[in-house]
Amino acid sequence: MAQPIITPEAVVLDLDRAGVASRTLAMIVDGLALTATWLVLVLSIGLVVGVEGTGGAIYYVVFSVLLLFAWFWGWESMWHGRTPGKAAMGLRVVGADGTPIRFQQAFLRATVGFVDFLLIPIGCIAVVAVLLSPRDQRLGDLAAGTLVVRERSARSYVAPAWFPTPPGYERYAASLDVTELGEEGYEVVRSFLLRSAEMSTAARDHMAVRIANAVSLRINHRPAQFLHPHAFLACVASAWQEAHGLRPPAWQPAPQSGWGPPPAMPGGYGGPPRPGYPPPAQPGYPPRQQPGYPPQPPAPHPGYPPPPTPQQPPHQG
Repeated sequence: MAQPIITPEAVVLDLDRAGVASRTLAMIVDGLALTATWLVLVLSIGLVVGVEGTGGAIYYVVFSVLLLFAWFWGWESMWHGRTPGKAAMGLRVVGADGTPIRFQQAFLRATVGFVDFLLIPIGCIAVVAVLLSPRDQRLGDLAAGTLVVRERSARSYVAPAWFPTPPGYERYAASLDVTELGEEGYEVVRSFLLRSAEMSTAARDHMAVRIANAVSLRINHRPAQFLHPHAFLACVASAWQEAHGLRPPAWQPAPQSGWGPPPAMPGGYGGPPRPGYPPPAQPGYPPRQQPGYPPQPPAPHPGYPPPPTPQQPPHQG
């Protein structure tokens, strides 16, 4: 079920929340992987240390609890909210505001997970909490402020998007080195460019500045002073597609970008201009003059000038 979220920049995000069925299947996959890991570690420790008796039983119980906690906390913290089971089902844990899960949130979610899954009857508390929660959250999600969302769906089809270079910036885009951008950075730029038309002008400019600054730091490039953040992000997306060999099919023309002259640059963006090529002048020829001779002054009236009008003598009274 989609959950609309309004960010501080007044951007509406639609999050497709995961239901009980997909989360249960993800938990089963995690349980199988966790059991296999536990067996390997327990057998290895047992052969090396040789723990036996009551102390050995206590050791195995404590080790199992710690492994269960470290499994979910470690995977969700280090793999952007995913575990092997969630990755297999196309799920991910995010913050309630749509931001990536933080280290503290993953810790609190794993801690409360002992209440959700280990209290008898096992797993029923989590299922009941998800069914009763308006946002499909178990107790761990409510405590940590997180949601479990779908990353992909077999029902949905994501059409490829092509970002042509803005007119006049071809040489600038070709000079960009986007090697360090990565797929995640490109996805952020791609999502913004696809959604920018749905944003208000103020929200679009504010978000463009934030993303452009982060991207410029990632690729170690300082945009030129004259370059607007929208044009910079479009050049980055075009350069990334160029570097990865992404091209629109020959039979399908690239969509019109609608780029015109770059608008005035908002305050607080960029810095000293970076040396490089200035944007080339717009192609075309100056307007030609109309053929023919220039207009001539009107010719004088042919013939003699009219005689002067005789003046009447003053009337004698």
